[in-house]
Amino acid sequence: MGGVLVAFAIIGLAIAVGYLSAKFRLVSAEHGPILNKVAFYVFSPALLFSVLAQTSAEKLVSPVLGVVIAASFLTAVTFVVISRFFFRRGVAATTMGLVGSTYLNSNNIGLPVSVFVIGDISFFAPLLMIQLVLFLPIILIVMQLSTNKGDSVWKTLGSTLLNPLILATVAGLVVSLCGLALPDVVLRPLETLGAAAVPLLLFSYGVSLFGQALFHKHGDRAVSITAIVLKSIFMPAVAFVISFFVLDLDSHEVFAAVILASLPTAQNIFTYASVYKTEVYAVRDIVFVTTIVSLPIMFLLAALLAA
Repeated sequence: MGGVLVAFAIIGLAIAVGYLSAKFRLVSAEHGPILNKVAFYVFSPALLFSVLAQTSAEKLVSPVLGVVIAASFLTAVTFVVISRFFFRRGVAATTMGLVGSTYLNSNNIGLPVSVFVIGDISFFAPLLMIQLVLFLPIILIVMQLSTNKGDSVWKTLGSTLLNPLILATVAGLVVSLCGLALPDVVLRPLETLGAAAVPLLLFSYGVSLFGQALFHKHGDRAVSITAIVLKSIFMPAVAFVISFFVLDLDSHEVFAAVILASLPTAQNIFTYASVYKTEVYAVRDIVFVTTIVSLPIMFLLAALLAA
């Protein structure tokens, strides 16, 4: 439990420093997206590649991935049923609510949590790749076809597959699967760049929290509250039931599955809602509230599961 406390202390301090830096105008709130972009395009790919390239291929295949995907699917089905019988929204609106209930913030929070709390990035990397390569294109295609807004389907797919995190993950997996041993002259510079990823992600995350309001007045509160409860409570609970009672995984795998399922809704979902002009304010509320409550929830779960 001591290691978990240290991990959350590191995460909490880095986020708090980012928030206070924005509050006291050391940086402006507009700098948050810029810092995050640098971390996204430069430092995070370096971290993912350098870690995966030195991870055995066997370690990358884990039932934890299946647990998180199954929990996401059951959560999505639950939202669709609720939306169909109570909200009666169309395909696009239901899709955005479904995504808000299930799509994990794998970069800003997922990567730091994997490094510090779980202590193993090998559970996280395949999940990141599946989200970006499989789930995200499906989501965007559905939104494109149901709204006729945004970029074309092919342009959307192309930009997704050229995502730097995907390219770095695939390259790292290839090196791992081929059993290649890269020289230090290649790995050490990438490890140095990658070391900056997590602090910068957490700092920019803290900056982004400054000035946010709880529940926008134009948001659909029924949709946002439902998605928040499903994402923050239902999905981790499902992950625990599947990993502990159904699959009888070892304690570390149960811990990893539940913590990953507890990650907040990805912030880029708000961008997609804005592009497709669908449930914009509801999604903004979902992203903001799940982001705020995720760390306390993960801390509580870590305390219970690590006890």
